[in-house]
Amino acid sequence: MMETTNFAGVTVERKQPCTMRDGTVLYADIYRPNTTEQLPVLLMRQPYGRAIASTVSHAHPVWYARQGFIVVIQDVRGKWDSEGEYVPFINDAEDGYDTVEWAAALPGSNGKVGMYGFSYQGSTQWAAASAAPPSLKAIAPAMCAADLYHGMFYPHGRFLLREHLPWAYQLARDHARRLGAAEDEQQCAAYMRNPETLFWKVPLASPEHHPLLEKYFPFYREWLEHESYDEYWQERDWLAKIKEQQHSIPALHIGGWYDVFLMGTYQSYNELRNIPGGEQHRLVLGPWTHIPWGRYAGGYDHGAHADGNIHELQVQWFNYWLKGQGSGIAENITYYEFGSKQWKHLSDVDNAKEIDFVLQSGYKPANGGLGGGRLLLDSELAASEGAVAAGTAGDLFVYDARQPMRLDSYLPLDRKGDQDRYEILVYSSKPLQEALTVYGVPKVEVQYQLLEGKADLVALLSIVNEQGEARLMSVGVNELDGGNATDTVEVAMKPCSFVLPAGSRVRLELTGSAFPLLARHPNQGYSTPNTTEPLEYNIATVAICNNQLRQSTLKLPIYN
Repeated sequence: MMETTNFAGVTVERKQPCTMRDGTVLYADIYRPNTTEQLPVLLMRQPYGRAIASTVSHAHPVWYARQGFIVVIQDVRGKWDSEGEYVPFINDAEDGYDTVEWAAALPGSNGKVGMYGFSYQGSTQWAAASAAPPSLKAIAPAMCAADLYHGMFYPHGRFLLREHLPWAYQLARDHARRLGAAEDEQQCAAYMRNPETLFWKVPLASPEHHPLLEKYFPFYREWLEHESYDEYWQERDWLAKIKEQQHSIPALHIGGWYDVFLMGTYQSYNELRNIPGGEQHRLVLGPWTHIPWGRYAGGYDHGAHADGNIHELQVQWFNYWLKGQGSGIAENITYYEFGSKQWKHLSDVDNAKEIDFVLQSGYKPANGGLGGGRLLLDSELAASEGAVAAGTAGDLFVYDARQPMRLDSYLPLDRKGDQDRYEILVYSSKPLQEALTVYGVPKVEVQYQLLEGKADLVALLSIVNEQGEARLMSVGVNELDGGNATDTVEVAMKPCSFVLPAGSRVRLELTGSAFPLLARHPNQGYSTPNTTEPLEYNIATVAICNNQLRQSTLKLPIYN
């Protein structure tokens, strides 16, 4: 039975039923301002319990109701009160369509619906948009992906282990609760909070290592078993479906530079902005991790304006598209720039120039932060002394997949201690004579040899201030193929933005893993880290060519 109450100055209708086309009933809470005016609806669809309502990142639904919206928070199929079986993402297009049209017809609605929310609640927006419900007029997907494979689960071609294993246990915990299995619920919660020992259990996809997931959330194993973009992921690719329609409703893409799903946000904006309706898309990138959206990500003070007025910006967006009020958001791209602690604007991402740093070392090996690895501009290359003679192999690192190089997140943490490891090649520029402003996707083009098998090449980009702090800015991964011949690989890195002031330095690390953020490569003749048996993890020996005949380069997109 629906329960109505007055709470914090608005009317709340709890557990409102909404019937899907197959007869399944989903339940929602509705927040109404105390007015007789016809208002648009803001809809959020999520699996975590209606009361949460993305409040880890967004204002409470009461606040949005006070801004003149009817706010609907719905449990997706098979979660909490809603009926049916929960299969992650699969029913969200049709259920989203049905819910949008139901919300548009609610008493007091003006017939226009917008969707908002972050993470899973962002992906449900893309799912609904792919079904094109007539009443859906605008969305604001935050920190999510429309293409789940490339933007969420395998953003570098490797499984995003550090994010998805704890999340799987979170969803298993909620399902155990739904079934009344209190002891299993508590055990799942414990694994969710402390997953460290689970990261090392291989093969990752083995059901024996995760019996609680097999019982309450077997979809985790499916994610691991589908390591490449196949029919499984095509079914979950709403970006492709929207592009096929050649029409996109207005979308305010919200991302964080340190968010695990940043590449999904960035991909969605860049691929949709050139289709019909894409000119109405906007992108906002703040100095945030997935949770929270604050000031001190990575132990760095991003300044008093780090929040970017994101709550007000979303209201401005929906006022324009759902009420016809205001002028909308004029700037195509609004982003926070690391270093300057300022919000910047771009009208077009295609005018970036590129500056190249050549990887080089002299007699001293480039292993570790005190090694001989250098990044040289063209003007410095000609005048450099002690260059490696033409025809020599360059720098080498040995990487043991059984003892992987550690990386837990994309946060701008100081890596100077990690850079002492000799399993890492470290290349640093000279102090810059003048400032550089970077926005976009850095790339590393490497000439290499791999002794045998296959292995990953992981590139990490940091900026070094005059005090010696080396703040991580970007990460990239690509696979190397073994053999005696020299080959070329390009590593496209995570998007980033920062200003390099005069006196600072650029630093590049090359190694074999970013674990447990990403699943390890087994360093064998195949690319199956998710199903590889423990004894098949191997040692890789990699040579990076950086002489006059074969140059390796770091390419930075700049807007100076």
